[in-house]
Amino acid sequence: MKLKDRVAIVTGSSRGIGKAIAKRFSLDGAKVVVNYRQTADLAEGVVNEINSSGGEAISVQADVSQRVQTDRLRDEALHAFGQIDILVSNAGIIIDKPYIESTEEDWDAAINSNLRGFFNVTQSILPHMIERNYGRVIATGSIINEVADFGGNKYSVCTASKGGIVNMMHPIAAEMARHGITVNSVSPGYIATEMLGEIDAEGLEEALRLVPMRRYGKPEEIAAAMAFLASDDAAYITGQTIRVNGGMSMS
Repeated sequence: MKLKDRVAIVTGSSRGIGKAIAKRFSLDGAKVVVNYRQTADLAEGVVNEINSSGGEAISVQADVSQRVQTDRLRDEALHAFGQIDILVSNAGIIIDKPYIESTEEDWDAAINSNLRGFFNVTQSILPHMIERNYGRVIATGSIINEVADFGGNKYSVCTASKGGIVNMMHPIAAEMARHGITVNSVSPGYIATEMLGEIDAEGLEEALRLVPMRRYGKPEEIAAAMAFLASDDAAYITGQTIRVNGGMSMS
C-alpha cells in the first residue's frame, strides 16, 4: 500500500475522474477527503464505498472558486486527519462553445472554477506542506491544451483556464522543490465519465477517430497515473505532465 498513512484531498471527487482517484488512493492506503460543491449525496456515496471497503474517508463541501471555502476545506481535513500529504486539484468545468459566441459569464465560470480553483487550493494547503517538508500536488490538466480541433467541439475558453494551470505549475514546482514537495499534472484525453454527456454526440464520434487506441479512456486509468505521482516512487519527478490520452496528443 504505497500511500499508507498519507492523507489526500481530492477536489471535485463526488463523481467521474475525481471519484476514481479517491477510491484508488484509498485502495493504496490513503485517508481521503472527498470534496464536492453541490452533490452531497454523491459525495457521501463515495465516502460510504471507501469506508465499507475498509478505508477512511470524509466528505467536505467547498466551492474551490472561493478562497474562504478552500481554507475551510483545509481546516476540516486537518481536524479529521491531522495532516495533508497529497492535494489533487481536480474540480473543474467544461464549456463547449464557439469562441465568438462565448460570453463574459462563460469566461468567468471557466477561470473561476478551473484556474482560480487551482490557485485557491494550492495557496491554502502549500504552507502546511512546507512546514512538514513534504507534499504531493497534482493538477488535472487536459488534452485541449495540445489538440485544438476535436472534430467540432470548441474549447477556447476552457483552454485558457487549463493552460493557465499547467503554466503556473512549473514555477510553483521550482519554488516547492527545496521543501520536498512535488507539483505535477495529469492530462486526460477523452475519458468515459458523466461529462461526456455534456458534449454533442457528433463531436464525440469525430473525436474518437483522432484517438489511435480508438476508445475512450477509463477514469481508473487517470487515477492510476495520479496514484503513481502521489507515491514515493515519483519523488524525483516534478513540474511534469503525464499524458493519458490513448496516443491522441501524438497526432
